[in-house]
Amino acid sequence: VGQLEYIHLSAPFVAVRNKEVNLTAVLWPSQVGTVTYIWWIGNNTEQPVITLEGSIACTFSREGINTVTVQVSAGNTILQDRKTIAVHEYFQSHLLAFSSNLDDHNPDVAEWRLDVSRVIKNSLIQATGVREDQLLVTVLPGLPTAAEFFLLPDKQLTEGKPEKSSAHLDQLSEVLLSALNQNLVQFTLRPGVQVTVYAAHLSAAPLVDTSENHSGSAMLMLLSVVVVGLAVFVIYKFKR
Repeated sequence: VGQLEYIHLSAPFVAVRNKEVNLTAVLWPSQVGTVTYIWWIGNNTEQPVITLEGSIACTFSREGINTVTVQVSAGNTILQDRKTIAVHEYFQSHLLAFSSNLDDHNPDVAEWRLDVSRVIKNSLIQATGVREDQLLVTVLPGLPTAAEFFLLPDKQLTEGKPEKSSAHLDQLSEVLLSALNQNLVQFTLRPGVQVTVYAAHLSAAPLVDTSENHSGSAMLMLLSVVVVGLAVFVIYKFKR
């Protein structure tokens, strides 16, 4: 059992209003004896939640920026970490990848990720004309360097209606992905280091909560695995 040296609060950068999200406190080292966690959720700083587990589920009922804080007590050590979560009714997100030269300059620290997130956002805005208030960007921890951008609908244009929001976000998404696929999004990290931003070849996050669709897809995949397994078993028995 070692002494607690560092904690990291893992939380989503953007969340859907009234949809449950998970917050997790990651400790280093992981084995530090008995640990107490104190959580301040959203903008309610007067009623913290105390747990003995390093994760907690919560929902946010209002759109806007919410702050979540965890304080970890282990022995004589008390450490704290804080994150902000942007809560919205609708959004679309896509993962971003970069030319490999960015990894050579990535120290994998929060301050660097925050600075580069701003640079990427500005590059996307310049290349596409998307409004600043409709775009959020976050660089993800770890290597190789990856990021995620989030598109938010224009509330006046869509009147808060799901169908209009969906169509509007699809249009914005097409504009950004087109620019990314044409290598139009680039930025200068430092003199002589030009970085190209790409769309990662992964599907976008859902516009709203589509857990039923996800569960259906998971069930279909599970059935496919079972059928293949049975086929292999039958062939094996037949050959014997």
